[in-house]
Amino acid sequence: MEVIIVSGMSGAGKSTVLGVLEDMGYFCMDNVPPDLFINAINIMTHPSINKKKFASVIDVRTGKAFEDIGRVIDELKKMGIKVKVIFLDAKDNVLLNRYNLTRRKHPLSDGKTPLKALIAKERELLSSVKEIANYTLDSSLLNSHELRRRIVEIIKGESPKTLTLFIESFGFKHGLPTNSDFIFDARFLPNPYYIKELSEKTGEDPEVCAYFEQFDIVNEYISKIRDMLEFVIDYYSKEAKDVLYVSVGCTGGKHRSVYIAYKLKEILKEKVDIVLSHRDISR
Repeated sequence: MEVIIVSGMSGAGKSTVLGVLEDMGYFCMDNVPPDLFINAINIMTHPSINKKKFASVIDVRTGKAFEDIGRVIDELKKMGIKVKVIFLDAKDNVLLNRYNLTRRKHPLSDGKTPLKALIAKERELLSSVKEIANYTLDSSLLNSHELRRRIVEIIKGESPKTLTLFIESFGFKHGLPTNSDFIFDARFLPNPYYIKELSEKTGEDPEVCAYFEQFDIVNEYISKIRDMLEFVIDYYSKEAKDVLYVSVGCTGGKHRSVYIAYKLKEILKEKVDIVLSHRDISR
């Protein structure tokens, strides 16, 4: 029998993942207390049911019983059951925004504690499960379709546990990103904003790309960023880090930062999984 345990931060996408697994033929249950998990497995393997693939979300909603999850996983392995643990994570500011949008109550809420403190407490409670997870996915910059693709790759064995590089362009005048590991400043580079026929275009348009390609300083800067990121990616991977957030900024986030972020993706896409986004391109 194959068992998938989905855990992680509230608001990180566990319900989406459970839906994907159900579509892939898994018998799925949500919020199963760890001490009842083995009983559920025994029921699934009963001849009258005979389910070969089972998946469940186990998280802090189960209360103190959640602390038994490590013991339960060990028992399942002793029973000869193949177990995979998938941990869903996201940056704190992303979780805060998602809760503000949905207005849902946090599972640890007591009606008094601020949401930010609840997220910190949940992260602490989940730290032990994150350490034993086979796969950790950060959904901060993933939409539902991208998250679904990653889960399908994991389950089918097409994607090893590797680092994902998130590259985001932004404009300094709209504020700094709050989740970056590295920020590169492109404001010193030639600016097509002051060229009439390029001003309303973006760093993804061919005319703007051609403009940047004529400057040695732009190409040199991209090359130096690439060297830095390749160095960091190698060491992040050796330390079993799963995500790296890189931001590239210019004044408005429409030309220089967009072009550099795009070029970095093209240069590094064979080395690492990349998610590209442009925060301020439409402003």
